[in-house]
Amino acid sequence: MVQGTGAKGELSVMGDTSKMPQAGYSLHLMPLWELRDNGIRLHVCLREQRLLAVLAIHGPSKRDRVAGLLWPESCDRSAQDNLRVSIHHVTHSLPGMLTVDRHSVGISPTARVDLHRERAALEGFDGQGRTPRPRNEPLLMGWYEDWVLEEQAGLLQARTAYWHQVAARCLRHDDCRGAVEAAARVLRLDMLDEAALEIMVTAQLALGQSISAMGAIAAFRRTARHELGMSGSPALDRLEARVRGATIVSLAGFRGAPEPFRI
Repeated sequence: MVQGTGAKGELSVMGDTSKMPQAGYSLHLMPLWELRDNGIRLHVCLREQRLLAVLAIHGPSKRDRVAGLLWPESCDRSAQDNLRVSIHHVTHSLPGMLTVDRHSVGISPTARVDLHRERAALEGFDGQGRTPRPRNEPLLMGWYEDWVLEEQAGLLQARTAYWHQVAARCLRHDDCRGAVEAAARVLRLDMLDEAALEIMVTAQLALGQSISAMGAIAAFRRTARHELGMSGSPALDRLEARVRGATIVSLAGFRGAPEPFRI
């Protein structure tokens, strides 16, 4: 079951107690599927990977629901048989990883799951920021099943909402650099988010960065034209007019400045 226990790097931390891994199972779904036990990477077959992934995403669930998610094209009996085989393999090869009864199955609450930590960070925003911040890594990269795609979309939405809140809070508290950074994170997640662009541009204007603001608007228009076949909205036109006005005022002030003293 243990893959490469003698491979370079797998057990190198054992001689340094300050770097001892946490005890127990640790399941990673971002960006790729990986399971470790006491820091040692385990080899798990794809069928059992899928079972653990769906339980990590949906939590403890009725057996028929899990079977339907994992084998949607199979008849009920076949799907239930496949689930029983998967549960059997996991419970025997990964003791203590599952909680199982006649009607439901779930991952042990003692197992650590990176997706659960990510959700806690995203849902725990209290207006004061959090440490550590949410990650931007993709979930189960390369998996295209419906239940994975739904969670990927939900995670993207939650991350976008989180950074929107951070950007708006920074702007309210005159932390313009923080607002620009947070808004940029939103735009990396959703390149066509006009609200995030407005926050970024407003903060850039407050910092005297009107040229950067114009560049941000131009980049947004190029993306909108490529993705939607249109360069923006009336609200974007008004935002650009505001930036152009600030740019003209800035350039006028620069031209009107006294020449430096020359010897």
